[in-house]
Amino acid sequence: MSNRRSVLTKLLGLGGLSALAKVDAAERPDAVYSSGLELFFAQRDAVTAFNASNGLGTQIGTTEGVITGTSITNFQFIPTSQTTIKFDNRTLVTDTDGDSIIFDVLGTGSFLIPPPSDPNNALGNLLALGGPLVATYTAIIATGKYAFLVGEKFPAKFSAENAVGGSSGLLGTVYVEVYSNTFGIVSSVRAAKAASLARLASQLR
Repeated sequence: MSNRRSVLTKLLGLGGLSALAKVDAAERPDAVYSSGLELFFAQRDAVTAFNASNGLGTQIGTTEGVITGTSITNFQFIPTSQTTIKFDNRTLVTDTDGDSIIFDVLGTGSFLIPPPSDPNNALGNLLALGGPLVATYTAIIATGKYAFLVGEKFPAKFSAENAVGGSSGLLGTVYVEVYSNTFGIVSSVRAAKAASLARLASQLR
């Protein structure tokens, strides 16, 4: 209960009272499953570097959803068995206003072994290494409209694959869906984004 009050206090401090009042089950068409999760943002990244000897790598890309902007992730895959990994990454998301969030991304994953392939195709195999991952995104540093999110946690699901035919600087792709299960967060960020767009529109008059 105290955590819920803390979140509400942060939201109200942002000026999100009207946004909070509007949030109910009927107004959440982007809720997924029946769990009350809402899509916060999705990442579409390219893996630009990966060192197989220590698991360190970098991925960069863009975000869409409530946060539209860019993403940069430094990651390290640490094997926990022949087919599973754990990781503790850092992801920077920056929107078109220049407001940003750094997330601590803590999670686990598994490899698709053997990788899916078509032995009858002369073009060769597609997937070198990859599979599904799950994680918790914890906001550890945030600026601007996202400052109230520091300390908040967001569940996420990934699909991460490196291609057999990957080249230097473009090794594979990562797709991430980051969700919010805390009342009012998504609506409050949407309201702040709408206010920013209204200020932009007023400059054109």
